[in-house]
Amino acid sequence: MIDILLILVLLVLTVRGFAALRRESAVRREFGQSGLLDALVLLYPLGPLMLLMGPRFAPAVVVFFFAALFYAVPIFVASKQRNALECAGTDRVSNAIEATSSATLGAIVGIIYVALVAIFVLLVHSLSSRQLGA
Repeated sequence: MIDILLILVLLVLTVRGFAALRRESAVRREFGQSGLLDALVLLYPLGPLMLLMGPRFAPAVVVFFFAALFYAVPIFVASKQRNALECAGTDRVSNAIEATSSATLGAIVGIIYVALVAIFVLLVHSLSSRQLGA
């Protein structure tokens, strides 16, 4: 149930972030920033879906690694773009900086979710495993 709620939250953050990035695409392009972040933001809802379906097809460690990559890469790209826009020194980039910040927000929510699910899985696994010496 919580997974479905998070998918909806990430879907809303995806739409808001993508719309903000597309509104500021002319300013971002003017200062030499690519549209890679736009595409990466669209992948946010795939993280929870991967955590739900992935363990059926791959080991859990691999699933968690790739789910975390759905969010770590956009944080890295947004950080680079935000730094480049802040160095521009004009007032026109303020909305573009806010758009990259909204993209970062979705990625941070996703990373927190992946970390919480990993902790929960480790906790359940450790509680269900046999004790040493038993």
